[in-house]
Amino acid sequence: MQQTIRALMLGIAIIALAMACGSFTLLRALQQTGGSGTEPVEVVVEQGDSTSLIAARLREAGLIRQPLLFTVLVRAKDLDGKLQAGTYVLRPNMTMGEIMASLQIGQAEEVQLTVIEGSRIEEIAETIEAAGLASSEAFLDTARNGEAFRDQHFLLQSLPEGASLEGYLFPDTYRVNATSTVTEIVETMLDNFDRKYQSFETEVQVRGRSVHEIVSMASIVQREAALVSEMPRIAGVFWNRLDPAYAAETGAGRLQADPTAQYAIGEPGRWWPRLEELTLEQIEAIDSPYNTRVVAGLPPGPISNPGLAALEAAAKPAVDPPYIYFVASCANDGSHRFAATFEEFQGFEAEYLACQ
Repeated sequence: MQQTIRALMLGIAIIALAMACGSFTLLRALQQTGGSGTEPVEVVVEQGDSTSLIAARLREAGLIRQPLLFTVLVRAKDLDGKLQAGTYVLRPNMTMGEIMASLQIGQAEEVQLTVIEGSRIEEIAETIEAAGLASSEAFLDTARNGEAFRDQHFLLQSLPEGASLEGYLFPDTYRVNATSTVTEIVETMLDNFDRKYQSFETEVQVRGRSVHEIVSMASIVQREAALVSEMPRIAGVFWNRLDPAYAAETGAGRLQADPTAQYAIGEPGRWWPRLEELTLEQIEAIDSPYNTRVVAGLPPGPISNPGLAALEAAAKPAVDPPYIYFVASCANDGSHRFAATFEEFQGFEAEYLACQ
């Protein structure tokens, strides 16, 4: 009798161990990812698609590694036939468990959001509101608190205390869930900024400058340059104006960049006012640390949100020859003439005025 009881207990123990091992194996399988990438991947699930067909599509998209295992897990969790049709935006670093959960929810309504290069933070807020995602005020309340995002984004480490996220909300076309929170939208844009900046970070040529200073310069270049091809040269001009070697030529390091003065006096409905409507005395009277017509050095922070070309230009400016002036050309195509001396600048300016 005792032997029978012992045999029964041993059998129960073996079954329990097998179940525990099975649960552990299932848990580990659910935690597998298709890779480490964070770039979004779009996958379409059609009405009536079988689990094995869905698994095959996920494998082709690089989202899972073992279609058969995915199919087995779906059936083990009694989800066969319960994955919803729709268009999904997934990532390779999602676990199989997360992917399975996403495919049960069904297609979420998405909103296309386009942020234009050179937009200031208030213009982005207006775009967010126009898309029906959040009020302009709610977005600004979040985006003006840069400190709240510093710990999650290494590139924000040089952000001054109390600074907003102006300059770091990367301009691009996004597809976001209609139910996304303002914080989620901001995080998406910051993640995009991180990826874009890191694509050239090891090639930065301006020494001794923080990320915040480079982004500030890029934001000016973005607003000043009409042609992408001229961005490195314009960035070079502005960096040269900050060089003590040219202090006598630049008024002790004044950038004299019109977009910074525009930023200082911008207002709703007129974020980038034309300085041609003001006299020289009125421009120089603009009392703001952003008015680089009169204040030397870089402004306190970015004046817009620059794109990749402007960021790269600020980080890798053209340095030869050492230009410190530029004037619009008579071609009227957005191009400029560049000068290394004030006399040369005056000659180009006279030519431009004569052809207008």
